[in-house]
Amino acid sequence: MRLILVHGINQEGRSEDLIKTEWLDALEAGLGLSGTTKGLDVRAPFYGDTLAQASGPRFSGVVAQGASADTDETAFLAAALSEQAQAAGAGGRAIAAEERALAQEAGGDVAAQAGFLMDRRLNAILRVIERLSPLHGDVCMSLLKQAYAYLKRPGVNNVVDAIVRPVLDAGPAVVVGHSLGTVVTFKLLRQLALEGRPIRVPLYVTMGSPLPLMAVQAALGPAFVIPSGVDQWLNAVDPDDLIALGRGLDAANFTAGIENLSDIRNIPGDPHSIRGYIGDNRIGGAILSACHA
Repeated sequence: MRLILVHGINQEGRSEDLIKTEWLDALEAGLGLSGTTKGLDVRAPFYGDTLAQASGPRFSGVVAQGASADTDETAFLAAALSEQAQAAGAGGRAIAAEERALAQEAGGDVAAQAGFLMDRRLNAILRVIERLSPLHGDVCMSLLKQAYAYLKRPGVNNVVDAIVRPVLDAGPAVVVGHSLGTVVTFKLLRQLALEGRPIRVPLYVTMGSPLPLMAVQAALGPAFVIPSGVDQWLNAVDPDDLIALGRGLDAANFTAGIENLSDIRNIPGDPHSIRGYIGDNRIGGAILSACHA
């Protein structure tokens, strides 16, 4: 059985071989069984450079005033970041207080700054998130910029899909996605099924998925169902992973029938890391079992 690994954000400058090595080494280390993935037919379609170029400059910790020319993108970022801030325990009051502070720092003349109000809101939300963890703000913003580019910018999803889809379309496989890779794989598996060409997937693994985000779901569009051909869907989330809102995928926020591992403890300081996800022995064991079945 083939094994397909689909990466997420911030992979520019890397390669398929590097991703395969990183993921498989972490899987083997988690199981304490060196060499267990040797001989597997593994593919890791690499779209990192393509998506990074389409997404614009990498996030550097602040949204410059007037920098977001695409108002749809700005609204998407604000909505998704608000969800993540709330999931981290920061409500609207904290965000509003930060917006007022930013206005005062800018001189307090709200009327003169009217064109920058949405940019200020983004910065306010990011400040709130970054107070919880400096890493969270950077990772969340990077994910959302690349997610928006993939889901909403004309032509970008076609270019990325042209890299990933042929690998999926080549026949039965265990499919493993991380971060934005879960959005890409879900979209393509659903699309192939709707075209009457479902891929047999004995095990579909999603890790650190932003699929619970309402902003992502609105951009992705319905229906939110387990794609035809998928026998088992295993979703893993670290409760501290804001990319996934610290939540599993269930009937309340996505669809029923998905098995969730919601107690993953990722590497210290980086709850979104692929190493802690695929290095969990339950995930690694499930992947190997499905590959050898």
